[in-house]
Amino acid sequence: MSWYVDSSAILKLIFTEKETAALDKVMGNQYVTSMISRVEVNRSVNRININLLNVASDVLNQFRFSEVSVTILRIAEHFGPQITLKSLDAIHMATVITLGENIEGMITYDKQLAKNAYNLGIKVLSPGA
Repeated sequence: MSWYVDSSAILKLIFTEKETAALDKVMGNQYVTSMISRVEVNRSVNRININLLNVASDVLNQFRFSEVSVTILRIAEHFGPQITLKSLDAIHMATVITLGENIEGMITYDKQLAKNAYNLGIKVLSPGA
């Protein structure tokens, strides 16, 4: 079974942080993310350390990507007030919802995203946190 990995987790595979070793242990080859993760990750790497763009490319190439469809965008824009996510995180959450039973849950280090996922009954992992 596959896991959805958001950009906060992908960045920990590029930049060594205290959670990186624990995340590395759970990572395999059954992971999916949204196409927006490509944008988020590459923009972050460009801002933080442009020398790691090749590392970012190698890491991103390990993922299967879910396209951002009209359905995903409609789900994201229609979350009620109980879902307290900014736009891109709402797209991540909507992507997880559309993947449904094709994934086991979500790997994220974003506390707000994790809280909202729990509220929606989605299993969340944050290895090493």
